[in-house]
Amino acid sequence: MAISQVEEARAVPGYRQGDTTATVPRLSRRRRIESWIFLFPAVLFQLSWGWYPLIMAFVISFTNARLKGDIHYTGLESYRRVWNDPLTAQAFRVTAIYAGLTILLTFVLPIIVAILLMEMPRRMLRVMMLLWFIPLSTISSILVFRYMYNTQYGVFQWFATDVLHLSPQPFLNSSSQVNFWLVFPGLLFFGPGLIYMATLQSIPQSYYEAAEIEGAGFWRKIWTISIPRMRPVISMLLIFALIDSSQAFEQQQVLTEGGPGGASRTVVLYLYTFIQQLRFADATALGVYLFFVVMFLVVVYRTFLNDDPDAPRKSILRWRSPKRTNDEQMVTEPVGD
Repeated sequence: MAISQVEEARAVPGYRQGDTTATVPRLSRRRRIESWIFLFPAVLFQLSWGWYPLIMAFVISFTNARLKGDIHYTGLESYRRVWNDPLTAQAFRVTAIYAGLTILLTFVLPIIVAILLMEMPRRMLRVMMLLWFIPLSTISSILVFRYMYNTQYGVFQWFATDVLHLSPQPFLNSSSQVNFWLVFPGLLFFGPGLIYMATLQSIPQSYYEAAEIEGAGFWRKIWTISIPRMRPVISMLLIFALIDSSQAFEQQQVLTEGGPGGASRTVVLYLYTFIQQLRFADATALGVYLFFVVMFLVVVYRTFLNDDPDAPRKSILRWRSPKRTNDEQMVTEPVGD
């Protein structure tokens, strides 16, 4: 085994006589050029569609961007105008409510469902995974729910009045219910449940067997084994869910167009109205505000929450223990026989 590893290390281009296996062999110039050739398309794509739009967004926000005419530097005028707009605060409040409902219903709930499904027989588990993995188009499913939410001939209205014998429900026409019904389709047809189930299947069964020997029950095993081992996946998907829900646009535009009374007008949807009004600088400034809010939340999350189940917990306040004197060390040291 050791001889083969040495031979493999010597076979790498750039290996010099006298190098040990602990040292990383240097790549030859040809290998470095080949590596950069393969990386160049990805770097070019990231610069063209990632960093360039981001930089230009900051530049445009400090100008009076327009389709025709001269463009002048206006400083922070766009930021002040968007900041003093009362609809901006409403849009951020609606986005926060929608993001909270999305994370609660389509992120936390699938974790519980995935854990409970893992207790089912294997055949039934495969069937449930297939049902969860049915590919659906986002726009087409939203259009279907648009008819299902109809207050006159929708399926949900029929179920509420004829089956549950309730009074006619407003659904999307209610400012207090609209955000919940916008999240509801994602609860049925979307969610990271399949990823959670795959993560649970990767946990060694010996962990649960050892816990059962120690007398741990079902919920104790979930709290001490399943949840900690799922923490890296939960951490990654939570960041994705936070970013995705803060950029909500399709459902609100197709189902409600921001109504009723702006109760479902998110930040991106309000940004879209700026673009329709040719207020490009204000739209860009609003996007920059959203960028900093999301970036702040992500940085705080990554700073104070640890996604490694084997690492020690991070504490917000780290108290430095006082140094012990020599006399205290002599007292605490065990005395030999």
